[in-house]
Amino acid sequence: MNRMFFKVSTTLIIAFTFSTLSAQVHPKEALGRKIFDSFRTNNFKSLYDSSIFSISEENFKFLLQNIRNQSLRNDLISIHSLPFPQDASNAEQRWELAFKHNWRNEWRHLSRFTPERIHEEAMLPILKKAREYEIQWKTVQLIAIEILLPVSWQNGRFVIQGDPDLDDNASSSRTLYLDRNLNYRLRLDNKTYSKAFMIGTDSEDSDLEYKIGILGNGTGQGDILVRFDRNTPDQLHYFCPDLKGAGGEIRVLDFHHTNRPNQRHDLLLTFAYGSPPEAYQILVPQVLTNLRPPSNPKQYPLPDLPIFCERPRWIGLVRLPRGLQYPY
Repeated sequence: MNRMFFKVSTTLIIAFTFSTLSAQVHPKEALGRKIFDSFRTNNFKSLYDSSIFSISEENFKFLLQNIRNQSLRNDLISIHSLPFPQDASNAEQRWELAFKHNWRNEWRHLSRFTPERIHEEAMLPILKKAREYEIQWKTVQLIAIEILLPVSWQNGRFVIQGDPDLDDNASSSRTLYLDRNLNYRLRLDNKTYSKAFMIGTDSEDSDLEYKIGILGNGTGQGDILVRFDRNTPDQLHYFCPDLKGAGGEIRVLDFHHTNRPNQRHDLLLTFAYGSPPEAYQILVPQVLTNLRPPSNPKQYPLPDLPIFCERPRWIGLVRLPRGLQYPY
């Protein structure tokens, strides 16, 4: 299961944990809580139903055929063994042929991961690691559910982990899509040292820094935490105040907004256990929005819900991450 389905202030701190009762729970936050509760209650069915391995053949075909993710499409095109005809001159035409000839092989690969295998590879290792730390699941408390976004530096600009849209324009890969009512943790690596990462309302002007819902903006060190709400502008920018051309556009969207790429995200679960409490983490890689087909041709597609596509990983004991606090 190392590949996906392809061979393929206090008030501020609290705002970065969970959504308030007045805010609608984001589907990816709901998924994170469901996965965590699956481990806490030893409920494998709940975990399995949250994964790509539980979907039907019809659902898989619909998801793959309509995936708005150029990276995943390129993966399938790259394993297409037949030569493309000369009239297949653009990416969309090559995709249609690659999908037609390869989707069943990908489904066969996915279907080899039986529930028994998923239980053995995705659930039991997490429970085993928790036992090694003598964790009693009944007394753990979930602190945060966050999208982890690694940030690096390459060719004079910031590079943020994410899949590009279906667009031949390379600039689209620099666009960052962030949802309202969802926690993001931007983790800057060593290559970004001495390069401040700032979010603002202008593409280069540090005097127009945007401060609401952001912890660590423009500091150039440590994690940057972001949680936007309904009052956040639809468009912002990320940039380096000292170097021009290092950033890109941020599009702030409601989670039901469909005009966006279907990107894979890593979900970071942080929980507390013990007295005095200590922080532990589980990473759920490759969370993707599942596009579900209509139940009959006269109906609209069912609501799209996120699923995970790779085995959860035990990170274990960590220092309490920036912006979080123990619940007791």
